[in-house]
Amino acid sequence: MSRKLLEVKNLTKTYCEGAIENRAVDHVSLEVDLGEFVVLMGASGSGKTSLLHLLAGIDDFNEGTVEYTQRAGGLRPSRYTQGHTVMHALRAGGLRPSRYTQGHTDMANPFMTGVVDFGRMKEKEKSLFRRENLGIVFQQQCLIPDLTVCENIMLPLMLAQPRGGNESRTSRKDRVLGLCTRFGLEEHADKVPSRLSGGQQQRAAILRAIVNKPPLLLCDEPTGSLNLAQTQLVMELLSELNQDGQTILLVTHDIRVAARGSRVIYIEDGRVAGELMFARPDALDVEASDKEHRLMDFLKERGW
Repeated sequence: MSRKLLEVKNLTKTYCEGAIENRAVDHVSLEVDLGEFVVLMGASGSGKTSLLHLLAGIDDFNEGTVEYTQRAGGLRPSRYTQGHTVMHALRAGGLRPSRYTQGHTDMANPFMTGVVDFGRMKEKEKSLFRRENLGIVFQQQCLIPDLTVCENIMLPLMLAQPRGGNESRTSRKDRVLGLCTRFGLEEHADKVPSRLSGGQQQRAAILRAIVNKPPLLLCDEPTGSLNLAQTQLVMELLSELNQDGQTILLVTHDIRVAARGSRVIYIEDGRVAGELMFARPDALDVEASDKEHRLMDFLKERGW
């Protein structure tokens, strides 16, 4: 059974300034499987962030397709292993499956219920899809300044909670505090973001992005504004999440960050210009330098 989570075909985005056309993303095709840690690298202006924004539905594309394997509306897996169909699952997530689904189920993973064509969704439908299926982390943490760390992380749970849902605020808070404890933010849970370091704020932003357990986590330069020590802590968090099964697609310029991934895709002038697969995504520290050397050689061949 296929473990494909994301399939992109001939994706193109063109910006026009008067008579000048700038093709930021140029017929990109790629796939991401469940459990992968995929890294996008490339020079500044190569189209990495533009591509990520298209995959997140933040911007619209001109050509191509973006197909995701849809999660089952946030309901329990047993709802889909006891005779419920893909159509029931998608409607539970607020989507109209007949418009953009391929009508098949991944029985290997009962959370994943069918393929959806992201490009054919309306904005409201994209928002519903993102709420259940995508976590997004930006270089700037984008935490709400008047909310505590705990409240910031809990916000997606409150937004996703269906009317009449059974989970209480106390239960949601317990879930969030459990994440804070696991990832070193327990002492900061009741603080507002301004009282945290940049690295602590970014860890809080990552926990907010994954608290709903989205199938895919999209990260745009999550360590770009952090120092070395803060970067190390953030990447340890992301690596641990990936080892737990979280699929990650991350944009970075940092070789040490990229070496944490299982696969690196090099973007040049809006196109996929090369790909490097690491044998082991969970390499030990003693193997990290070897991965970095391999990556350096790979990048030098492409004029890095």
